[in-house]
Amino acid sequence: MKFNSKEFYNTLIKEEVDFYLRFANFDDRERTLFIFRNNKVPIERIAENMNCSVSTVNRINKTMIRKIIKASEFYYPGISKEWN
Repeated sequence: MKFNSKEFYNTLIKEEVDFYLRFANFDDRERTLFIFRNNKVPIERIAENMNCSVSTVNRINKTMIRKIIKASEFYYPGISKEWN
């Protein structure tokens, strides 16, 4: 999986989205950004909606991706959903 790719968020299935929202330990801004990116909203529009600059959104995105990478070690398709 290419985390730096713009297409990364387009390839997530619902189970993965739910897993990362629950286990990646996102703060409020990261959670908001993750939901926007998963819905294919452009960075510029996200910055407007979050009332911050594009560079701030990019910084939030970097920390969010690090958290996704850490959490991805514990994701097992079909099994993780049952580990509640």
